[in-house]
Amino acid sequence: MRFIARLWSIRAMRAEDSLRSVLVMVIERKEANVAVAMMVDNPEGSQEVYDRIRAHLGLEKPAGGIFHVAGPSPKGGWRVIEVWESEEEANQFFQQQFVPALRALGLAGAAPRREFWPVHNAMK
Repeated sequence: MRFIARLWSIRAMRAEDSLRSVLVMVIERKEANVAVAMMVDNPEGSQEVYDRIRAHLGLEKPAGGIFHVAGPSPKGGWRVIEVWESEEEANQFFQQQFVPALRALGLAGAAPRREFWPVHNAMK
């Protein structure tokens, strides 16, 4: 199965090489903190909104971010899946950068709900 993935810091690599790199980083972690996966399924999201937020943030990879993939959700709307060094770093990015970006772009309503789970294993 071929994944269409894009790491923030490694644009030129083929998608399967990017995914392999992410999996190696997760598996080889030596810190006490447990990496976490996060999924946002936003039924109101779209590629246009996603691209506007990314352009406003103007960053390639936030502190603590390991992996990011985004695309249309099978349920409709937009889905983002990320792997973070810790849930605390994901929450910090969300509160200090993402939510202010939503407000600055005039995107009303509640911020999308996030779902976290610990990363136990990663395989390619």
